[in-house]
Order: sequence, then C-alpha cells, then structure tokens
Amino acid sequence: MILARPARPARRVTLVPLIDVLFILLVYFMVTSVYRDLDMIPLAETQDAPQAVTPAKDRRTGPVALLRLTAGGEVALRGRTLDPRGLREFLETTAAEGGRLLILPSGSAPLQALTRLMDATAAAGIIDARLVRIEASP
Repeated sequence: MILARPARPARRVTLVPLIDVLFILLVYFMVTSVYRDLDMIPLAETQDAPQAVTPAKDRRTGPVALLRLTAGGEVALRGRTLDPRGLREFLETTAAEGGRLLILPSGSAPLQALTRLMDATAAAGIIDARLVRIEASP
C-alpha cells in the first residue's frame, strides 16, 4: 500500500523579522544617543562657507559681547561669573543697545546649561546671537 503524502508548501523567505529587528535597532540608537560633544552641533559660519550678501543698512553696529559657558554650566563675562539676575540684566542691556552676542561653550559644558543660556538670550530679545568655537590651527 502506497500512501500519498501531501506536497510540502514551498518555503518563503519573509522580510518581516528583518524589518522588526532594524526598527528596534533604530529606536535603540535614537534613544541612547547623547550629544555631549558640542563639536557635533553646527555653529557659526566658517570661512569656507559662502557668505550671504547682506545690505550695509542691515548690519548691526552695536557692541559685541563674548559669554563663556564653563564646564560647570556657569556663564562668565570678562572672566567674572554672572549669577542669573546679573545675566538677565546684562542680556537686557545688550538687547536694548542692539548688541551682538557670541557664546563660547567649553568642550565639557552641559548641554542643558547651553540650552538655558540660549533661551535666556531669546527671552531678552537679542536677535544676533551665535555659537562659536576655537579650533586648533594645523
């Protein structure tokens, strides 16, 4: 007696498990990545970048101030640390004079401190604020 076995269905390779794994990896890397290295954040224009043509009447002629963000998250102006009230007064004065602001964060400055400083700058009404960094010469 010969028994007829049913034919096996052809096996198909599906991509669903691969897509699931790739999605899980994508979410994992998005959640675990932390931007602590401030060199990864795009900063002010470099000399290699093409300069935008700005009419002379739009250029700001007010004072330029350099604020340094220390590794501890404190804001320093001309070597002196500013408390939050002093910083607010300084930013409001600079905004009233139409001044420009350069922010120089140290390489190990907390990102949250930089965000707070940028928020305070915007709240004070300073229009021209830029992040700068010092690069080593070759």
